[in-house]
Amino acid sequence: MKAEVFDERRNLLGESPTSSGLANELITWVDITGKKVRAKHFATGIISEYETTEDIGFAIPRKGGGEIIGVTSGPLLRDPDGTLHKVPNRQDADGYVATREIRWNDAKVSPQGDLFLGTMGYNQPLHAAALYQLRGDGKHIRRLFGDVTCSNGLGWSTDGETMYYIDSALNRVDIFDVEEREIKNRRTLVSFSEKMGHADGMSVDMNNNLWIGFWNGSHIRSVDGISGEILDEVYCPVPKVTSCTFGGKELDRLFITTASESTDLAKFPEAGMVFTASPGVKGQATIAFGG
Repeated sequence: MKAEVFDERRNLLGESPTSSGLANELITWVDITGKKVRAKHFATGIISEYETTEDIGFAIPRKGGGEIIGVTSGPLLRDPDGTLHKVPNRQDADGYVATREIRWNDAKVSPQGDLFLGTMGYNQPLHAAALYQLRGDGKHIRRLFGDVTCSNGLGWSTDGETMYYIDSALNRVDIFDVEEREIKNRRTLVSFSEKMGHADGMSVDMNNNLWIGFWNGSHIRSVDGISGEILDEVYCPVPKVTSCTFGGKELDRLFITTASESTDLAKFPEAGMVFTASPGVKGQATIAFGG
C-alpha cells in the first residue's frame, strides 16, 4: 500500500510520533534537529507547534497534561503552560558525564508505566550509547545496558511480557522477556539486509506484529512478532522513513514520520513530511507517562 501526506510541514528529522486525546486523534511528533514539537488533529486538521532550545528526541504525553521531552540535557517534564521541571538524567544513572556528544533518541512508556529511553552519539560512534529506564514516578533512572550505537525502536506485546528493541547500527530487532520491571534473555527476532535500509522506529499492533520504519528504505514494513516474517509494506515516496504510530478513533490509521536532511528535495519534494495510511489492522494506543 502507499501512504499519503498527512502534514505538509517539512521536518529536518521527524521522529517519535504519538497519538493522544479522547479519540487518539491528536498526532504529535518531534523534529529532532529542527528543535520543534509539532502536532495535528486528525479530525479537525488544527495544527500546533512549539520550539525547544536544544535538539529533542521525543515528546511523550503525560497523564496529567503536558509532555515529557527528551531534549539533549534532559529529560524534562513540560507542563501545558510551558513550565519545565527537571527529572533524573543519564548522568545520574551513569555517575559520570559522557565524554562524547550524546543526545536522546527514541523513547516509549512501557505497559508497567516506566519510560524506556535510549541515546545515540551525534556522529554515531560505535557502542557509545545506552538504554535507560525512568520510573513512572519520575524520581529514579537507571542504565539498563550500554554498547549501543543508535538506540531506536521500542515496543511491547499486548500482554506486556515481551519487549522489542532496535539498535539501528545492528539492523535487526531484538526481543526481551519482561518480568515486572525487569528485562532479560535478549535474543534476535529478525535481521535485515542493507538493501532494505536501516531499521529505525516502530510501533506494535494488536496482533503483536511490528511496523518498522526503514531509513533509506522508503517503507514501513510489518514483521511478525513471533517468526520475524515480513508480512506487509507501506510505501512512502521519500527515502528516510523514521517511525510510526497508530491513531484515530479505532486506532486503525498509521501515522509515519520522515526526514529531509541530506535529501535531494528536487527528487523527493515530500521528504520530511508526515504521512498516513490505513494498514487494515488496529494498533496499540500510546501510553502516557505518569510523572
